[in-house]
Amino acid sequence: VILLHTLITLLVLLGIYFFTTLVGEMGSVGRGSYTLLDAMVYSAMLIPKQIYELFPMVALLGTMLGLGSLANSSELTVMRAAGVSIRGIALVVGKVGLLMVIVVALLSEFVAPALEKVAHFQRMQAIERSISFSTGSGLWVRDGDSFLTMSNLMPDGEAQGITRYQMDGQRLIAIATARSGRYEQDSWLVERVTITRFEAGQVVVEKLKEQRWHSTLTPEVIGTAALPAENLSVLELADFVAYLRENGLASQRYEMAMWMRTFAPLATGGMILLALPFVFGSNRNVGMDRRILLGVLLGIGFYLFNGVFSRVGLIYNLSPFVSAATPTLLVYTLWFVLMRRLH
Repeated sequence: VILLHTLITLLVLLGIYFFTTLVGEMGSVGRGSYTLLDAMVYSAMLIPKQIYELFPMVALLGTMLGLGSLANSSELTVMRAAGVSIRGIALVVGKVGLLMVIVVALLSEFVAPALEKVAHFQRMQAIERSISFSTGSGLWVRDGDSFLTMSNLMPDGEAQGITRYQMDGQRLIAIATARSGRYEQDSWLVERVTITRFEAGQVVVEKLKEQRWHSTLTPEVIGTAALPAENLSVLELADFVAYLRENGLASQRYEMAMWMRTFAPLATGGMILLALPFVFGSNRNVGMDRRILLGVLLGIGFYLFNGVFSRVGLIYNLSPFVSAATPTLLVYTLWFVLMRRLH
């Protein structure tokens, strides 16, 4: 029953979000080779991401509706009269919730990020014919004592408009520009290179047909940096955080995203359990309409608090782990207090 109501709730909300995304894409239809079919495919490929984002609210609503339907038909009363305790019912609900959490966690970690990357690349290719990191100066990344900027990174890994600034402490010692390049064998093989070196009292300019730059900065790392932190998997975030720390760069935003994605399954489990005290504490007095309203308000409240608290943590330089864990901890605390009242 819980699975059925959760699936129905998920389909309804996904339908709303799909058409909302599609309507938002209508303004891009006609640009380049971007068609209505492309917009529909793009919107459909974002569905796994939307499942992950909506699931805490969906799980709460589905559980409340499922248990509420059993309460309204007096099946919960019969179960209690037969000697099944609230703890026993909670255990069954927890097992069902665990199954849903595992499925959604796997979906959000291995399916949603990959599909979303493909969706964005295809969309940008159709609209602009190339993948640009920004409309201005491109993406800036640090690689040891050097800084690189690239204007475009194609889906096949080829980079265009590459500039490398080599530093010696605080002093700029050389600027190298390349028309294009490709990463292979732990280095960038760049073509049509112009190197400007700043030596003692003079500037030396050298032009090469090609040159190899040894670097650990792979296209995958660059693509990770070009995407919003929320669009990455936990493994990608962990690798990128390690890269940022290794190069002495600020990593708090990506650490926050990593811990929020890590705690998301626990938060979903807490939302499922949170439905229990509301159903058992008011199964005779609360109708289905009020139960839906209560579930929506709780789900939206958690979503807003989770987002606001994470940003407050970044502003005040709080530990990303603490900022990500606090909303989930509050959900379980509220569940524990309400369950104690039932007993």
